[in-house]
Amino acid sequence: MNERQWWNGRWSRLVRRDIFVRNAADGRWQVELLRGGPAGRRRVRSFQSEDEAVRWIESAVLEEDGWREIPDSRGARKVAPKLRRVS
Repeated sequence: MNERQWWNGRWSRLVRRDIFVRNAADGRWQVELLRGGPAGRRRVRSFQSEDEAVRWIESAVLEEDGWREIPDSRGARKVAPKLRRVS
């Protein structure tokens, strides 16, 4: 699954916004708008291509100040190294 992510640069649960673009199993692209962190409200829109989805995000959402793409969101997710337990 390909994924890209943007966020509005705010940490507070009340004002935090995230946007995800994902390739769905049926070949369509989904844009997920998340308000209020992981437990917040979600809205999903579908598009025919990644370009169409990103153009919609750029024109409809990213015009507000502070939005930035999270650099590691493109491509494969990195796996955190296993930590050894110290007694």
